[in-house]
Amino acid sequence: MLDIKDGNTNPDEVYDKVNEIFKEKENIEFLDPLGFNNTYALAVRKDTAEKYNLKSISDLEKVSEEFLMGPTIEFANREDGLLGLDKAYNLNFKKVKPIDGGLRYTALMNNESDVIDAFTTDGLLDKFGLKVLEDDKNFFPPYYAAPLIRMDTLKEHPELEEVLNLLSNKITDEKMRKLNYEVDVNGRDPKVVANEFLVSEGYIN
Repeated sequence: MLDIKDGNTNPDEVYDKVNEIFKEKENIEFLDPLGFNNTYALAVRKDTAEKYNLKSISDLEKVSEEFLMGPTIEFANREDGLLGLDKAYNLNFKKVKPIDGGLRYTALMNNESDVIDAFTTDGLLDKFGLKVLEDDKNFFPPYYAAPLIRMDTLKEHPELEEVLNLLSNKITDEKMRKLNYEVDVNGRDPKVVANEFLVSEGYIN
């Protein structure tokens, strides 16, 4: 949307920069981040991780030639996706077969691929018990969630900032995966799941 391509992956600096631009160009302010980072990740089956002792993306370098990579079509063609990742980590997969995003987990579990891209808050990571490899070179840009509010609205209702910031850093990646699991795997209504979370955390009655 903003077409910023400075390559910065420092979460705080990215947040400050984007917030500054939104204020100037859109009259919108970012409130405090919620805590989870819905960025890209690479995932493998647990048996694969155990067999090859894979903990980080760097660990893939020495074995990538044995693996089939099944990325989403978008990820395969992004510089902040597979194109740049291969260069940053010196990866050379045996074969790269882009696949529809909705099918990549099924392909992985059917041994039609060995590595897929995912988002760190995907509920399907928990459903299939996958191993998320650490991005030890901090290649992927941060995608931290935060409430957005129009500055004129905030001026009229300044109390909203304090209320919404109660959620600041309260939703971890793990919590968000569990919430997404309820929606994506169990097919529950997102509004009901969100309401239950807020009640369980003591934010509403």
